[in-house]
Amino acid sequence: MVARRARREARAEELLILQGVRKVCKLATVELALADYARKSVPKTVNLPFTKEPEAYLFYSGVVSAGFDVCDHAAGIVVDQASREVRVTLPAPRLLSIDVLRFEIINESAGLLNTIPPGERNRWYAEARAAIERGALAEGALDRASSHARELFASFVERRGYTLIYAVEAGPRTASVGPDR
Repeated sequence: MVARRARREARAEELLILQGVRKVCKLATVELALADYARKSVPKTVNLPFTKEPEAYLFYSGVVSAGFDVCDHAAGIVVDQASREVRVTLPAPRLLSIDVLRFEIINESAGLLNTIPPGERNRWYAEARAAIERGALAEGALDRASSHARELFASFVERRGYTLIYAVEAGPRTASVGPDR
């Protein structure tokens, strides 16, 4: 009877750990705020001696979230009651979202004959977003996401008297965020 009760309690504890980890679908473990500026110019459309190339200075900033998408690639979680270990295997970390919070065109100089077309402005926005993405990767967002996830899981399982065995699957060291995220 005591053994049965102990098994039930162990199973309940195991389910608590499994449910706690699986509740999270996209585990964003780190956020980075980045900002930069750039000088952009557009070739002249009307080439007259008194005209010049239109140019503008851009300022942009954004927030990038990095972590693990356990919706698409399930996390492996194994609870070993005998050795009091929890093995967590996560998919490779990736950038989960890139939010451009501010995009400003400042100090724009364009003439009546040589203007900056809307298509250029859209291209500059896409370039700014890509620059924020590259900046996050250069700042080590993926490595930071992995180490922070280890800390989160360790604190969660160690509170319950278990030891964490943590692994991250190998994957590409680039972002996998779509254009709409």
